[in-house]
Amino acid sequence: GKYIVAPLGYMVQAAWAVEASDVAGFTNSITNGKAQYTFPYPFPANLALPGTQDFLVAFNPHYRDPYVQQWNFTIERDLGFQTGLRLSYDGSHGTDLSVDTNLAQVPANTIGFRNAIKNGPYPLWDGIISAENFGRSNYHGFTVSVNKRMSKGLQFLFSYNHAKNLSNAGGYNPTSFAGEGGGQTSDFYHPNYDYGRVPFTRNHRVIANFLYETSSHRSNRLVNQAIGGWEVAGRFMFQSGPYLSVLAPGTDPSGTNFTNLFNASGDPRADIVRGAPLYPTNRSINQWVNPAAFALPPDNIGRFGNSPVGAVVGPGTQVVSLSIYRSFRFKERYAFRIGASAANLFNHPNYGVPNLGLGTAPFGTISSLQNAEDSGPRAIQFGSRFTF
Repeated sequence: GKYIVAPLGYMVQAAWAVEASDVAGFTNSITNGKAQYTFPYPFPANLALPGTQDFLVAFNPHYRDPYVQQWNFTIERDLGFQTGLRLSYDGSHGTDLSVDTNLAQVPANTIGFRNAIKNGPYPLWDGIISAENFGRSNYHGFTVSVNKRMSKGLQFLFSYNHAKNLSNAGGYNPTSFAGEGGGQTSDFYHPNYDYGRVPFTRNHRVIANFLYETSSHRSNRLVNQAIGGWEVAGRFMFQSGPYLSVLAPGTDPSGTNFTNLFNASGDPRADIVRGAPLYPTNRSINQWVNPAAFALPPDNIGRFGNSPVGAVVGPGTQVVSLSIYRSFRFKERYAFRIGASAANLFNHPNYGVPNLGLGTAPFGTISSLQNAEDSGPRAIQFGSRFTF
């Protein structure tokens, strides 16, 4: 299948004529009795700094609707006992996906931003953020699924997924789902520099759930009271961690003033040290990433850091949840149900993502817990219900 979706909601932001309004803020100063900014030209005479105006959001006048091609192949087999096996391969390729990029960005250089901005494409603008068709994606996934329909009081579903998802639509440091307009690129001139692992697609993911109900034995009242009316259900989820990027705070290796780039609000990626192990031997929440595996690139070396998007993998997730309920029926009109359910029954600590600001004191340490999909601290709930 081929699916085309126009980003109409995001495009609304570009629906007003830029020449119809000019709203700016200036912080002036007086040096030796002379103002830094003077009218009618309110910018520094030597263009040592970029302009103060920001434009958000522009759209390429030749913008094309993004589209995704999808394909799949599945084999199914009946194993008997109301149980089926499914083997599936799923693939997709995204083309002309949206990303945010800065049209006013200077090319990577070795002369430094203050010098490069003098010959920048739009030196009077701080940033011109534009939606462009620079994004692409590639997904491949293999799934094994075993499903048993309800019979003799038991049903269950087991699913294992192995996937690889690559894209540059998430921008320079993807940490979650990209918005309709995509993420902010590192380099306007080389958008594929941000092509790498998508963070929320886990390399390995196992989900299993089951439900078992004990049947009533009308012929034996004593047996029915002892074992009839029980309901046990469980859910298991195990997955590898998200793909994360290592940043280099306070550096400007490309000479593009990326840290202060409008709408980026972040730091460029660090350099990777080839041959060094990414993780320490005894990995823990006190040191999840090996600091010797990455380096702070020098300023103004004419390139961005060479560590890829999704260079390291964060902590995985292990969750076992269980519920037990018992139902008592009185005649045909009345029933009483009581029981308990526990999320993360064994209270397994599922850690959050580590600090990945290289050169900072907390680099590589973890100070948070996950909370999605019952992965937080154990929670037990008791409940009862009377039906009439």
